[in-house]
Amino acid sequence: MAGSTLENDILQDILETRQTIYVGISGFTILVWDHIITSADEIELIWKHPKKTFIYLFLLNRYLTPLVFIVNLVAYTLPSWDHTSCRNFVRYEGATTAIGIEIAGLMMLLRVIAIYKHQWAAIAPAVFLMLAWIVVTAWLLSYGEPVHHLSDNIHSCSMVFNSGRIASASAWLPLLYDTYVFGLTLNRTLPSIRNKEAGHIIRTLFADGLLYYSVICTINLILTVMIIRAQQGVKNIAAQLELLLTVTMMSRITLNLKKQVFHKPGHRHLQPESVIMSTRNNDTHTPSGEVIVLSRLRSHSVSSAARVESSSHARSGSASSVVPPVRTITFSEDASISPTRPRLSTIDSTTDIDPTTLSRSSDSPVSEHVDRPSASSSDQRNTADIV
Repeated sequence: MAGSTLENDILQDILETRQTIYVGISGFTILVWDHIITSADEIELIWKHPKKTFIYLFLLNRYLTPLVFIVNLVAYTLPSWDHTSCRNFVRYEGATTAIGIEIAGLMMLLRVIAIYKHQWAAIAPAVFLMLAWIVVTAWLLSYGEPVHHLSDNIHSCSMVFNSGRIASASAWLPLLYDTYVFGLTLNRTLPSIRNKEAGHIIRTLFADGLLYYSVICTINLILTVMIIRAQQGVKNIAAQLELLLTVTMMSRITLNLKKQVFHKPGHRHLQPESVIMSTRNNDTHTPSGEVIVLSRLRSHSVSSAARVESSSHARSGSASSVVPPVRTITFSEDASISPTRPRLSTIDSTTDIDPTTLSRSSDSPVSEHVDRPSASSSDQRNTADIV
């Protein structure tokens, strides 16, 4: 009877070892695959532009994590390590996992400081949680031990905390920190989104932050429960996914925000190749049906070489006389003015438009302009620090 129990325990040990290996390989595959498909964006948005502290943290995590995790994968299957070697290795495994996740936490803290500049009542709790997280994790690492195996035929080296239920703090402290940071992000982004004043950066920060929090929150909850309730061999198994997915998603968030800054994408932006030119009445038409009025503005009345604005002139009338939205482009006649990136905003209108707007002469500006509501101050302030 005792032999049968021992055999079952050994089989369970083998199963837990394989689960650790499979989860590690799966998470590592996701990380490497994401690095490959975003490499072009990284070269274009990161390497070709000046770098600051935030970008160095991004690069450190993006490249250090895959390299150190390869060592973890080798340790899970390496048969030549004895117990002493494994005991030394688990400190390396625990430290590199903590550093990778905490670098991502520091990147989030820098964004919070940029968004809530000089508002220390909001920043101070985030700093306190970050410091508590680092100190507690460092203390827990001193209790890191190799997973004990029942058979000499099982060759795998992985770490488990030998500190009881308090070890779950390694999971719920990051969860608490992420929750607070996500709450600060919602507080700053939701009002602008509700008022339809949010720009691309604010919308991206909200969408990517929501996705990041949903995934990492789920993993940390699972890790907390497993540290308390699971068998020793798989107590820390979700920590692998926490590290790998945290680095993956933080890289995505950084690249997506950079993309909004440099490319300003939007389905309403004017694409030159999509405009069908017409010389009649100095107007053009896009495939979507918009009417674009071209006019010139003398140099003394503009401050840039090109100024792109929206113009819609409402007139009462029947629904059958609706004219497509009008977009007015005003150019400077003074070639000495240095060109700058044009500002484009579009307002669609289903109301009637005064036909006289379409027949303005090419040397006079359009008299009426309706601009889209300006983005909130939080979208324009400290943009370089946020991304």
